[in-house]
Amino acid sequence: MSVFKSVLELYCCSPSFLSEHPAIYTDSGVMSYRELEYRANAVRELLFRHGVCQGDIVSVCLPKSADAVAVMLGVMKAGAVYHPLNFDAPSERNHRIMADVQPKIIVHTDSTCCYTRDYPVITLSVDLPNEHSNRDALIHPRDVAYVVSTSGSTGHPNSVLIRHESIENYITWKLAYYQFHAGSMKLQFAPLSFDSAISDIFSMLCCGGALYLVSADKRANCDYIMELIGRYPITSFAIVPSLYKRLLCFSDDVVHSLDTITLAGEEVTAEILAEHQRQFPDVRVVNEYGPCECTIGVAASDVTHHAGSEAPPIGRAIANTEVFIRDAEPDEAERYIGEICIAGISVGNGYLGRESETRLKFLHHPDTDEPYYCTGDLGYVNAAGELVFAGRKERTVKVAGNRVNLIEVETAMNQVQGILQSAVIFHEERLKALCVADRTVASIRHVLSEHIPDYMIPSVIQLSDILPISQNGKKDYHQITDIFSQQVKQMDIADLRVENVVMQHWKAVLNIPSCRLTDNFFDIGGNSLLFIDLIMDITKAFDISIDLSQLLEKLTLQEQISYIENLIKDKSKEINE
Repeated sequence: MSVFKSVLELYCCSPSFLSEHPAIYTDSGVMSYRELEYRANAVRELLFRHGVCQGDIVSVCLPKSADAVAVMLGVMKAGAVYHPLNFDAPSERNHRIMADVQPKIIVHTDSTCCYTRDYPVITLSVDLPNEHSNRDALIHPRDVAYVVSTSGSTGHPNSVLIRHESIENYITWKLAYYQFHAGSMKLQFAPLSFDSAISDIFSMLCCGGALYLVSADKRANCDYIMELIGRYPITSFAIVPSLYKRLLCFSDDVVHSLDTITLAGEEVTAEILAEHQRQFPDVRVVNEYGPCECTIGVAASDVTHHAGSEAPPIGRAIANTEVFIRDAEPDEAERYIGEICIAGISVGNGYLGRESETRLKFLHHPDTDEPYYCTGDLGYVNAAGELVFAGRKERTVKVAGNRVNLIEVETAMNQVQGILQSAVIFHEERLKALCVADRTVASIRHVLSEHIPDYMIPSVIQLSDILPISQNGKKDYHQITDIFSQQVKQMDIADLRVENVVMQHWKAVLNIPSCRLTDNFFDIGGNSLLFIDLIMDITKAFDISIDLSQLLEKLTLQEQISYIENLIKDKSKEINE
């Protein structure tokens, strides 16, 4: 067990603490460790002046920035519980989350935001109070450090409580396992509302290294990401496999200083690792696993040299943590597959305000009375003694690293006026919905965008007269999956006109039967990751180079056709000259 009482003590022992060494990089500038500590202490004082006390929950709804990191530190310095909200999420969903969390105060960019009718709101300004009038609150190891909110099995978000001793244990393990040091620099992808962002931030601040914060609007811009990796001495980053797969398509001829990449949040495939080994054979790859009900990561495996088609392992438990299989049964390959469970210091305190769900998922050993968490994930132990992920028990999936419960998506859809029934599945790495409704797909998307985050809105919404029903009278998800599987996505290669080829790629990427020249890509099911897929497909089809930033200004089918026709003409002129 570590001798440190809180992760803040690790931070204060950082070799760069209070120095002019860069701590946070953003597109708009750099913040040193000295300035970061000054801002964090000023935030702590601001919270004290507004009556925040030990153990109070402070919800933080800020865009990703150096000041947002200072606020996280300031909240913890005040002895309060840090609760990050997704700044870009619909306000209604954040309201549902805060109804459970009941924060003492909210830190926001706007003192007149929609949350002020229910909670006190404070904003940051250049006139933050002097940081020397108060000291940090006394933090005990078992005090709650942060609350993160995630998709719940009942159709509503759940908020999980994590202790200081747990996060300190995880960061101490991480510094040793990854060998981070003052010369390390991490490219930080995850939204601040993710617990993985807390891992990114503290793993650098506690070793004296630096972070480059990637803003939400550029997280899926692969050209921008590779430009950063080439320009700055980035040594590591953590990323979801689906986004890394796309990033690998843009990585040719990039000079970099990468030494480690962490893949987390989704299942890692042998295909991704094979492509990584081809392009970056000297860069270490770690597959890290952990649900947010526990402390960020609970198991890890170095999969740098993983070979073959077998699923890469998620490894062995971190320090002071036990990962084990419950109710294991043999499958046809004689692998004993059961539910992955987690015990030890990494286990969180349960769901805030949801005692019944906590009792279902957080159990106690009958002999020791020690708590353990039942993940709902399936796994088995391979011949090397490492744990391998083998799917989910429940209707919970990962979409671009976001944990999404399909019940929550269905609940949101069924609350849309005019939708009589809906069924949501995860098919070909995308959310797809079949629904009985008397309104258009576009209007359904518009209403959903006001209630749930973009990543929870199905990329394919198909209207139907009825939903398939099984013999027991329930929705037949197998038949619904077959409906989407049978939809043909063949390209019509007979007509090679630019208009036809681009249109066919739209239909293939979006998995839709038809589209019009006036359609906007994002209005008919597109998202940032699918947009990158579209660019990759069109680039290969016409052997042209596409500027992502320019194409993002041309979102209708007609605009993209015109843009691509001009690129082809320009290329033809260069060849003729």
